[in-house]
Amino acid sequence: MTSDIKIVTFNLRCVWNGVDAQNSFVHRAGLIWEKVNEEKPDIIAFQECISESIAILKKMFSDYLFLGHGRNADYDGEGLYTAIKISDFDLLDYETIWLSPTPYVAGSRFENQSECPRTLVVSGIRHKKTGKVFNIYNVHLDHISESARVEGVTFVMQRIMADMKKRETYSVLLGDFNGKPDEETIKIVSKELFDVTKDSGITFHDFYKEDGLRMKIDYIFISHNLKENFTGYDIWNDTSNGIYLSDHYPLCAKFKL
Repeated sequence: MTSDIKIVTFNLRCVWNGVDAQNSFVHRAGLIWEKVNEEKPDIIAFQECISESIAILKKMFSDYLFLGHGRNADYDGEGLYTAIKISDFDLLDYETIWLSPTPYVAGSRFENQSECPRTLVVSGIRHKKTGKVFNIYNVHLDHISESARVEGVTFVMQRIMADMKKRETYSVLLGDFNGKPDEETIKIVSKELFDVTKDSGITFHDFYKEDGLRMKIDYIFISHNLKENFTGYDIWNDTSNGIYLSDHYPLCAKFKL
């Protein structure tokens, strides 16, 4: 018997209330609840989580295990969280590490990076029905410095390749790379992993503000041993009365095991 798997990358936008008017998180939360319950993804890699938004998500989606914490030195502040559907997967291991020369020093950064620390959430999980093991890498690269993005993604790829040697696994790297498809950041990843959402078009739309930016900066990459299981992807571009899920379109990759 085969199993269908859905894996999502979802930048939530870290602003709480006020400047986004009808697209403040409290107004988007209901639309997010409806979409997740409609699609029932197995894994969701969230970026730009803050304490207020993650508290709401944990209450709305109690059937998921949330792995992550804030990126600051005190483990507070904006952070990455990977949500794993408890009924479908067992957790093997998990850690959050900083993209820096000292990855286990909380709040550390590369020298030429913005003031924002950047992290990588690594989750090892086993699919209960098939026994297949996945390593899920949730990342959010620097928004200011391309050289910091290159340093960050080089570190990430070294970690992924080392993990592949430790156990037989499917590897999935996803998140907000803050890099366009033709940038060196994306080229580095594409040398080793397969971009399943390369034809998605724009993913960051900035709520379609008149002077807003529009570009593709969100990706889902997979190891080549998972390519034969890939069945397609969806762009979550739902709206309701001018309210979007976020200022990024979530991307959902689908697989059959």
